[in-house]
Amino acid sequence: MLPMSSVSRVLAKGFGTLGLLALTTLTPAYATETDEQIWLAQFSTFSVGNRWLVFTEAQARQTDGAERLSQIILRPAVGYQVSDTVSVYAGYAWVRTEPKGRVANTEHRAYQQLSLRLTGGPGKVTVASRTRLEQRFIVGRSDMGWRMRNLVRLDVPLGKGYSAIVSGEPFVNLDTTTWGQRAGFDQMRGFAGIGVPLARGIALEAGYAGQYVNRTGIPDRMNHIGSLSLNIRR
Repeated sequence: MLPMSSVSRVLAKGFGTLGLLALTTLTPAYATETDEQIWLAQFSTFSVGNRWLVFTEAQARQTDGAERLSQIILRPAVGYQVSDTVSVYAGYAWVRTEPKGRVANTEHRAYQQLSLRLTGGPGKVTVASRTRLEQRFIVGRSDMGWRMRNLVRLDVPLGKGYSAIVSGEPFVNLDTTTWGQRAGFDQMRGFAGIGVPLARGIALEAGYAGQYVNRTGIPDRMNHIGSLSLNIRR
């Protein structure tokens, strides 16, 4: 039996072959540093009453060749279903990051979110967007960073509940902080994968995610990610 580190590397490289479908054109020539990663996630959305929503998210990210766990994210929120196509959320995120060779840090984020279904619906080709405004606090630092991110996602039914999924999400920093955030373009994420139904309201999404990170004073970074998430909606 292969050790977990070898399995992780194989998964990351296998998923990476799907990158040609997503982020190849988004990677500048000067993005010289790369990494292979595995991101595991679980997302749940529960309806409470006629309009209220409760959202929970948990993520674990393996980096540095997918050999070690370096980041954990817990992100709950409360939402309100304004209409069939519009919902709003307010939430909080706890983020623990342990970079290799650097001091670990804990981040607290407050965030507000607008989710829109632009076209389509269940069983149809669907385009949706999610705009999120974040207020970021690093433990031990006094200032706050503002960041805007906007995800656009395309779902194409393949039959029997399966779907092809493609998404893109740019991140833009709205200010500069003493702890390292710089105003302007922060990163771009893209995803290409397959949605697999497991039960009513439960689906697995697997595929390739590419993350291009703009950095100051050091080479930019391109992360090739094997992404696997469990999605529950009740």
